[in-house]
Amino acid sequence: MLRRYLCLQREVLRRLQQESLPWFDKHSHALLGEANDRLQRHIDDIDTVRERAAIAQEELLSLTSDQLNSRMYVLSVVAAVFLPLSFLTGLFGINVGGIPWGQSSLGFIAFCILLIVALTGQIAFFYWKKWL
Repeated sequence: MLRRYLCLQREVLRRLQQESLPWFDKHSHALLGEANDRLQRHIDDIDTVRERAAIAQEELLSLTSDQLNSRMYVLSVVAAVFLPLSFLTGLFGINVGGIPWGQSSLGFIAFCILLIVALTGQIAFFYWKKWL
């Protein structure tokens, strides 16, 4: 908003400097030229600050995007590890006949060992693929 105001003032000063009015002497024209130059420097400073602010905003957006990507990565790895485990526990948790190891007294322990082996295998696979 300030830049728009200053640009309009610069145009007015430039036109006044170019006009040859009878009540403007050479000293007044020189003062107008000096004021116009100072105004141009202020406008350039405003443009520079605006560019710096845009760069800072882009860097901030990049930083937040990187943080979000890293958090989403961790969430994806956790979901990838626990999704098969929750599927197996849900599958073996249904109350129907014919569940493997349902009649055995060591069935629960065997199932827990199977889950630990599956979890260890998944984590080893993630390390092998360098996803962790």
